[in-house]
Amino acid sequence: MSEFASELRRGIGEAQDATIAATAAGHPYEAYLHRVRLAELLELAARHDVDTAALVQPAVGAALDEDRAALENSP
Repeated sequence: MSEFASELRRGIGEAQDATIAATAAGHPYEAYLHRVRLAELLELAARHDVDTAALVQPAVGAALDEDRAALENSP
């Protein structure tokens, strides 16, 4: 695995951990901001064909899907 892919995976893990911690602490806006960063990193990974399927926990993935749906349905 390249250094780029390794750093990208590390960043994804950190953003996910921060999302989970903020959610557990009852800070939904902070959790959202971490999910935005996570979504950006996942998009970057997809553009560079870095497999991230096993990196995102189901609950975080569901929250990302909800964020995407809310943005698509906003005026």
